[in-house]
Amino acid sequence: MTFQVSTLSQKDHVIIQITDTHLLEYPHLEFVGMNPEESFHAIIQQIRNKHPEIDAIVHTGDLAQAPTPITYKRYIQYMQTLGLPFFQTLGNHDNVDHFPLHKENHQEPVVIGLGNWRVILLNSAVKGHIDGHLSEEQLENLTALLKEFADNPILLACHHHPFAMKSKWIDHHKLQNSNALLTALTPFKNVKALVCGHVHQDSINIWQGVEFFSTPSTSVQFKPFSNDFALDQNAPGYRYIRLKNDGSFETEVFRLENFQGHINTDISGY
Repeated sequence: MTFQVSTLSQKDHVIIQITDTHLLEYPHLEFVGMNPEESFHAIIQQIRNKHPEIDAIVHTGDLAQAPTPITYKRYIQYMQTLGLPFFQTLGNHDNVDHFPLHKENHQEPVVIGLGNWRVILLNSAVKGHIDGHLSEEQLENLTALLKEFADNPILLACHHHPFAMKSKWIDHHKLQNSNALLTALTPFKNVKALVCGHVHQDSINIWQGVEFFSTPSTSVQFKPFSNDFALDQNAPGYRYIRLKNDGSFETEVFRLENFQGHINTDISGY
């Protein structure tokens, strides 16, 4: 089953990737000197003002820091006010028992149709683990989808990063079977890119012509190239992706304008 957002094949389509909102149970609460609800809403407001042409929003996990029904319900109610299709996949901080899943079987990838493009959401979260893993069932399902959509350009999305960030602490918690994912992708030339979250920073890796991007959090940012856990003072951000009619794409990271936050960088974890 494909969630068909648009059947128009003669136009570009724009999606926004947001990630790592880390929402708390109540909107006034803070952690590490920041209110994640406020920064998330500010990001959404900037997206609406700056990119009125968007077709859908994709959230790549860690929706909640406090993964309770109250948190998820508030997120869904807020997103519904935007009048836009929106999709989300699990992160390591999320709770699968309460998460707003698109399919009952969370090992079955979610497919979004945007003209000729197919966006496939994978679940890299493993209950009780910080690091990520794609189950054999999910990789088999992905292979079947890539065969089914062999004539369509593909964008993949998941929470955990397949390639090392050269930050020792976060790389302990990457996608642990990234080689299995790359093996599954090898026969297919229509996979254009993969976007992920988890690392709270912008990066790009290129493998056999496929571009792998990580994206800043809508909340706090992690300091790049750090052996130990460290926060950065960079503003929250999101990723703009234009899926072009000819099968190519353009992408850019935007950060929250006029950001006045002061992050408690002395914190040793979260």
